[in-house]
Amino acid sequence: MIAPETNKEYDFSAPRKQSASGIIIMFANSFQKIVRALALPLILIIVKSKDSGNLALILIVFLSLLTIALALFAYFSYQKFTFFLDEKKQEFIINSGIFSKTSLTIQLNKIQQVNINQNLLQQVVGVYSLEIDTAGSEKKEASIKAIDHATATILKQKLLSHDLTENENIDIQTDNQVTGPIQPLLKLSNNTLLKIGITSNYGASLLLLTGFIFGTIQLFKDYTDALEIEREQITQMLSKGVTLFSMCFMAIFALIIILGTNIIRTFLKYFNFKIIKQKGALAISSGLFTHKNVLLTPNKVQLSAYSQNYFQKKFDLLNMKIKQASFDSADKEESKKSDIEIPGCNEQERNEVLNMILSHVPTKGAELKPNYRFIFLQTMIWIVFPISIFVLLSSYALPLLRNYLIMVIPYIIVVGIMLYFEFNRHRLYVDENFIIKKSGIWDVEHEIIEPHKIQAITAKQYFWHKAADVGHLIIHTAAGVIHFKYGNYTHIKSLVNYWSYKIEVSQKDWM
Repeated sequence: MIAPETNKEYDFSAPRKQSASGIIIMFANSFQKIVRALALPLILIIVKSKDSGNLALILIVFLSLLTIALALFAYFSYQKFTFFLDEKKQEFIINSGIFSKTSLTIQLNKIQQVNINQNLLQQVVGVYSLEIDTAGSEKKEASIKAIDHATATILKQKLLSHDLTENENIDIQTDNQVTGPIQPLLKLSNNTLLKIGITSNYGASLLLLTGFIFGTIQLFKDYTDALEIEREQITQMLSKGVTLFSMCFMAIFALIIILGTNIIRTFLKYFNFKIIKQKGALAISSGLFTHKNVLLTPNKVQLSAYSQNYFQKKFDLLNMKIKQASFDSADKEESKKSDIEIPGCNEQERNEVLNMILSHVPTKGAELKPNYRFIFLQTMIWIVFPISIFVLLSSYALPLLRNYLIMVIPYIIVVGIMLYFEFNRHRLYVDENFIIKKSGIWDVEHEIIEPHKIQAITAKQYFWHKAADVGHLIIHTAAGVIHFKYGNYTHIKSLVNYWSYKIEVSQKDWM
């Protein structure tokens, strides 16, 4: 905790520079970008060149000049980068740019989040970065790459002071800095991290592995072209070695790689993860090589969500997501960037976090179920249509596909089971204080929203659903969209009228 008298020593009303170590950080950032861009071309030039002596000299001179240019650029960028706080106008201003000067002004009341982070290089140099995120921004609004911990902490206090009790000092906890006998609300052990790595994020690891494989294939093509190697000979050698046994071995190997990748990513991201209760907020810190620190205030939360799959249920684990206002909230990929993740908590810890954020633990109210048309449409899209295309192709265009017609049966079984679970778990629970959307096939997710956080509501019905009184409900929030499909339209309209009334008479702000 930083004492009140210490705060007076830090005056942000006049323009301030970053720590001098920022020159090293800026140089390193520029250098690694250049290396990524030039690595492959330089390797190809070296391989193709016949005069290695002159080439080595040219490369040494080129790299030396490049290093000097980057060092000068980093120095002048450091000199021109200043920041200050205009408390009278309630604005934070950042000036930067060497040839083209830029002045960025951020209104304090629009600041969504301020994070203090520290990557591996910053740990070596002994500085921190401070990132400012505002509602309605696609990416981080501003970033100060190199300031000392005390400056970062006090500046964070001042930038967020409009959200907290006036003249109150905030206990900012960072990784490896816990003052006094404060007991963390949640702290993840290495054993818990291992369980999280084994039971979650299969899709992300699979995409990562797929990207690596395609990248390797592209690299292989580039090098065989550059070195004039006969690619067909290598391809024939590889195809001869492909057998049923080797394919099973490759599948098992891929599974091991996915699990290994999951575990490594989990330890890197959530190492030393802990949540500490502070005055009206939660301080969340984690990270092995990159230390991240987030201060979460309840009024900023738009959506709270928790998910659990079969294996996590056996381990008594839940993954939570706290969603705040974000740019283009309808885009789930963009929305995920501002999510705060709390992995590996049990039911009691989940309830404590929800109680802190929502004042009390939500309970499931009246249940809304979808009409059977929900599963009927999904069956047509995912089973009937693709199988019809496959059968037509195998019958007329591609006779070789007939050998694989037997695969249609397991496809129908697997996809049918998935669609059944999706239909069975597509539910909406409503009571006076909360709306809870349940969904998912493998990971069953519950999304929680308070009615006063709703930005807009859409009740939609296609003309062919009027006779069956079926419709869709779309709840728009600043952090994303909740979509309940194929519900009773009469009930949906009554809920829309009720929530519209609740929003109108509510004295609570959405943020």
